[in-house]
Amino acid sequence: MENEVLNTILKRSSIRAYSPEKLTGEELAVLKKAALASPTAMNRQNQRFIFVTDDAKLAELEKGIFESILHNGDAEFVERMKKRGGRITYEAPLVVIICAAPGHYARVDAGIAVENIALAAKSMGLDSVILGMPEGAFVGEEGRAMRESFCFPEGYEYCIAISVGHRATDKPPHEWDEAHVIEL
Repeated sequence: MENEVLNTILKRSSIRAYSPEKLTGEELAVLKKAALASPTAMNRQNQRFIFVTDDAKLAELEKGIFESILHNGDAEFVERMKKRGGRITYEAPLVVIICAAPGHYARVDAGIAVENIALAAKSMGLDSVILGMPEGAFVGEEGRAMRESFCFPEGYEYCIAISVGHRATDKPPHEWDEAHVIEL
């Protein structure tokens, strides 16, 4: 296929192991532009992109996620994750947390933004995995300290996150079934 955008879409897969190589300032700048260029419903632009590269903050995030999972009584899941390396963010050097003011389209807008980041990363030779599990660390009264620690604006809620880095494993893109497309 001659279309670079479609080639990037077709080559992307969820990578769950990253090398310790940090992202460059230029790579971070491009990913920020990709996030900010994401369209939002009625151009509200009420989401915030928290770029986490600090090792201590990444460790704090991991700890908060596991504590929330244990708090909800899913010790079996925690054990399963520990067997898979014990990292929800997969040791990526960058995690982007997307939070937004509550609203009807907040999560849709965040989904669009996270895909922009994933495709921008892939187009630059980086890889990613989209993360839903961090939500538990930021929810409710228990998550207030984490929201403050990660600079969520007052009233903003976690929507989705993405780990980005240099792959340390290979994984082909998922196969798709054209029967999932309904034509009318």
